[in-house]
Amino acid sequence: MMTALDLIGLAPFALLGLDERRRVNAANPEAQAFLGHSERAMYRKPLSEILFHDSPIFDLIDKAQALNGDVSAHAIPLNGPSLRKQRVLDLRLRPLADGSIVIGMTEANDAAVVNNNPAGVAAFGRILGHEVKNPLAGISGAAQLLSRNSRDDQSAMIDIILSETRRIERLVSRLSAFELFSSPAKEALNIHELLDRVIAAEEAAHRGKISIVRLYDPSLPDIEADQDHLHEAIQNVLRNAVEATLAHTQSPQIQIETAFETSFAIANKSGSERLGRAIRVTVEDNGPGVPPEKKARMFDMFMSSKSGGRGLGLSVVNEIIAAHQGRIKVDSKPGLTRFSLFLPLPRTKKS
Repeated sequence: MMTALDLIGLAPFALLGLDERRRVNAANPEAQAFLGHSERAMYRKPLSEILFHDSPIFDLIDKAQALNGDVSAHAIPLNGPSLRKQRVLDLRLRPLADGSIVIGMTEANDAAVVNNNPAGVAAFGRILGHEVKNPLAGISGAAQLLSRNSRDDQSAMIDIILSETRRIERLVSRLSAFELFSSPAKEALNIHELLDRVIAAEEAAHRGKISIVRLYDPSLPDIEADQDHLHEAIQNVLRNAVEATLAHTQSPQIQIETAFETSFAIANKSGSERLGRAIRVTVEDNGPGVPPEKKARMFDMFMSSKSGGRGLGLSVVNEIIAAHQGRIKVDSKPGLTRFSLFLPLPRTKKS
């Protein structure tokens, strides 16, 4: 029977295997080229002897092992004592049952951007946090001053500004700490309250050009989810629908529906499945639809249906929903697209 180590040598892209002590136990030729060592030279050496100990890859390994699930990251810089130059790679990490881990590596699309920053991704995140938080504080302060003398018809817009600046500040803080969307901080959440905030922000952003119809099932219970992450996922889906519809028709029709789902197949960390309950959030629009040739790759990083576009949105949606043990279903034809997010409900505790 073939093992994971046997399969590493057959992969058409770079694969690196580490044992439970993070020592190299396998590396195919592509991985050897990336790391600047032969497999023989690396065998049973700790990865920290091959790459500098402050490399972001070690944070990713920690995340993958803590979650006991796959973790993906884009444009991660790798530096080491014997690497002639910094490599910038997209990584996917998968922990195995015996404590070992397999790391897939491909060249990053935006390597040049990261190569210009010798401090690496973590430092970039801290700079980003600083540069974004300063103007956000000014926007928030201005909105608070305006709210003191606002008219009743202005209060809702000011509340949206304050709510969105706080949410962006929280996200930036988490991302600058190198927190990934694959690591949700779950809490009890009313899905309709979240949807109302997303819809209000999107309608305000398009200044009355759209009106989103709500078809809610008021009987739905709370779910366990990361509020900020889920907001980001739903906002990306809704914004795609709005932009596609506005570009396609002068009579945009967009609706969001919630419903209860039974016999939902929920994937466990071990890879097995159990049947459970879930809620469904469906965003429907009358836009042009997703071309069949792009539908299969719509969740790939940098894949976009927009002319000349490079999209991160749907790859982020996919990562967030997967981290919540949910799934995504897309039904599309010209003039009608349904984008459904399935989110499992907490298991009922038996008395």
